Amino acid sequence: MTKKARDCDLSPFFLTLFCKTDTMYDGVKAPFPGRRNGRGLDSGLDRVKDGDKMYHIAVCDDNQEEAHLIGRMTQEIMAQREIEAQVDLFFDPESLLDKLQQTQIQYDLFLLDILMEERNGIQLAQAFRQRGYRGKLIYITASRDYAIDGYKVKADDYLLKPVEKDTLDQAIGRVLPRLETVLLETTGDMKILQLQQILYVESTGHYVLIRLGDKGEPLCLRATLLQVQQKLGAEKFVRCHKGYLVNLAQVQEVRVSTSQILLHGGDAIPLGRQYRYEVQKAVVQYVEQAISSY
Repeated sequence: MTKKARDCDLSPFFLTLFCKTDTMYDGVKAPFPGRRNGRGLDSGLDRVKDGDKMYHIAVCDDNQEEAHLIGRMTQEIMAQREIEAQVDLFFDPESLLDKLQQTQIQYDLFLLDILMEERNGIQLAQAFRQRGYRGKLIYITASRDYAIDGYKVKADDYLLKPVEKDTLDQAIGRVLPRLETVLLETTGDMKILQLQQILYVESTGHYVLIRLGDKGEPLCLRATLLQVQQKLGAEKFVRCHKGYLVNLAQVQEVRVSTSQILLHGGDAIPLGRQYRYEVQKAVVQYVEQAISSY
């Protein structure tokens, strides 16, 4: 059930997209046009410096010595790339899952071992993927046997132990350009999101609801779907219905027979008849581009 517009935060908002290069962020300011109380909008973007995004990285390995080694190398790599990062170490899968459940933290990157007791790294990834966590995933393990299984949980890379710092650096470098971040700013509040966290955008009157993968309350903003699509990127967010934009990264299945789009995590949103061809074309192009990037 959608949240009514009168219950939403009526404040105007702004977006800043941080596009990653090999070493640092290039901030591109993109204010939304709009009016409030008859006055032009004050973006407040001068308070946001390029690269202020804090990256959250989770390392999980039941061998504490190796976990500390990977954590230390990761911190050094991020420092060399001039990227502020917090690296959290976990020595068993359950500790990581408990952390995800008990806090609102969204990890940008998971560095996981596979051969762990009780729950292996594949099962761990399946667990947090099912809960809507879409962070990038790199496996660092001693076994080659799980490479195919790794891609089933959307692993971005698969490294064999012992891993050298240069090898890990290259793997992280391949992931970083695909970590695009958006800053939503309302009066007095800011929220930093990764584009991959957004499931879909729903129009309700003069407002839009941005639905997130954590299943929490949607963000309610005064804007049109066209404005949101232009700022988030039409190559990633496509119109699938007169009242919806869908994040192509979240599409699991396009069901023409039932006029629905099934998303990762189980959500289903409507597919309008007039949008079917464009949605199918966009999904094919997105998948082809994703495959060619590996």
